[in-house]
Amino acid sequence: MNLSNPEVSNKIKQYWCERAGQTDPASLQATTYDVYLRELEITKLKEKISAASLPHGSTVVDLGCGDGYSTMSLASAFPDVRFIGIDWSEEMLTLAEKKLSVQLDLLDRVSFRVGDMRSLSSSLQAERFDVFLTMRSLINLTSSAEQYNTISQIAEHLKPGGYYFCIENFMQGQNNFNRMRVTMGLPEIPVRWHNHFFEEEEFLVETSKFFDPVIIDSFLSSYYLATRVIYSAGCHLMGEEPDYFHPIHQTAGQLPVIGDFSPIKLASMRRKL
Repeated sequence: MNLSNPEVSNKIKQYWCERAGQTDPASLQATTYDVYLRELEITKLKEKISAASLPHGSTVVDLGCGDGYSTMSLASAFPDVRFIGIDWSEEMLTLAEKKLSVQLDLLDRVSFRVGDMRSLSSSLQAERFDVFLTMRSLINLTSSAEQYNTISQIAEHLKPGGYYFCIENFMQGQNNFNRMRVTMGLPEIPVRWHNHFFEEEEFLVETSKFFDPVIIDSFLSSYYLATRVIYSAGCHLMGEEPDYFHPIHQTAGQLPVIGDFSPIKLASMRRKL
């Protein structure tokens, strides 16, 4: 793709705006077609937020919130916490507002703002918060430089000791599950044109400038192995296309975690005091 970074960024934003426009407000597939994977992500974040023991009145910022489904699911689980969802796609936020309008118990604790994660002060001014979340949103930035600049801004907008929980994609897991696919006679799944995955070692070096500790958890490893390798190999033998609503996606999340076969990982970190 022979485009400059700003042109690529605009193309990525257009992609998500168009996807939002093509998505039914009641659908759970606005930000990923794999709805069971999304639920596993939400469950994992609930565990992390619960373990943080946030005081009453804390605020969580969901950066790159998309249609707000995850934001509202988390808000429902933590009635003493305020949630702010930020996204650069007004179309995605239109879906979010529609979902929020029918959840009357969340109206006073959940809000959405249009904002670009590359310039957090434009939507957050000088505010500082207790927790930041990203869920497959930093990978939509065009370069490592943009990604780490955004992470530095997240650190600036966190209170000392505040938490950053990011669910993002890493090349190590991507390469590992693709090697398994090739072993099973399947083609590799490429990184999509609008995504830029992290390198794990570089990620640890860059985030440790602001956070301590930084812990990476490949919590979806068994899920990917079951759905993207074993199930896909079965579909290949049967001459069928994989179906994201096949029961294996619903049950694979119950497997104990083994190996490092998922590009999607959770990085948990705490702002240095």
